[in-house]
Amino acid sequence: MASEASEAHGGETRGRGRSPWLWVILVLGVLFVLTVGLVVLVVAVSAGGNGDTAGSSAERASWEEVYVSGEGADRIAVVPVVGAIAAGEGGLLGDQTASPEALRAQLDQAADDDSVRAVILEVDSPGGGVVPSDVMHQEVVRFMEENEKPLVVSMGSTAASGGYYISAPADRILANRSTMTGSIGVVFPYTNFEEALDDFGIDYDPLTSGEFKDLASPADELTDEEREILQSQIEDSYDQFVGVIAEGRDLPEERVREIGDGRTYTGSQAEEIGLVDELGNLEDAARASRELADLEEAEVFRYEPRQGLLSSLQARLVPRPPEALEALRAAGLDPSPELQYLYQAGL
Repeated sequence: MASEASEAHGGETRGRGRSPWLWVILVLGVLFVLTVGLVVLVVAVSAGGNGDTAGSSAERASWEEVYVSGEGADRIAVVPVVGAIAAGEGGLLGDQTASPEALRAQLDQAADDDSVRAVILEVDSPGGGVVPSDVMHQEVVRFMEENEKPLVVSMGSTAASGGYYISAPADRILANRSTMTGSIGVVFPYTNFEEALDDFGIDYDPLTSGEFKDLASPADELTDEEREILQSQIEDSYDQFVGVIAEGRDLPEERVREIGDGRTYTGSQAEEIGLVDELGNLEDAARASRELADLEEAEVFRYEPRQGLLSSLQARLVPRPPEALEALRAAGLDPSPELQYLYQAGL
């Protein structure tokens, strides 16, 4: 009997000893399954967005409406265009950017809202890539052609180069007297790293299918022929810029080329040469919007991104570029340059 009791007690002790570990394994298993499920969900959503621009998360987002001023049943939507202009999701790595996807989503939301009678494009941007700037310009034109809702631009500290490019079609443009605007032109930020690569003993020798396939390689100095090719591309993009301003501001092309030599203008100077209609702030832009929409009063609100759990998870899962690459880009030295409508105050 004593032996049986001892065995029973020993079995109970062994059972108690195993029980905590079983709970630990069970909890870890559940956490693992939940983690894998969340990752799969985020990857699936991201893949769906990458497969089609119209399905990107920026376009699916419902933008939060934040009250600014005024009152009334009729409303004026403020669409912010803040930061450098670049394609894709902006701000995931901490840098505030303005993207065609976000602009399209906000303009579409304003178009579908019958209470929105006018739109203010709140621009505070030095510009950016030629292609995303042009896409954003097209979105502005599309909105104005498809909707009988006035579109007014309110310029912030900077609305230069691409920032002005997307503003040109507006029904009215307002700027602060000290706003930095203009900078009409194109830049190709080419940097030659040949000596640096030699110092580190790096031999960059790609195989190409044609003489100019490796055009503007940062490992080599530009040849005269390469400079000629790049300059022709720059001139073509510049002609496009001139055409956008001539049409949007109803100015002779010759006049646009005269003032469009790359220099910046203050808001006061821009008003004098016809790039800006009047001086004022957001409140003045709201007043101009009411006039154009024939409204006595209106509530003004601003679209802001609605941050949810899924978008936060996506942002955390986006891999950061190497620190060296981030440092180069922060200094304005991109090893993969592109044509840009960009105002650069210097390195």
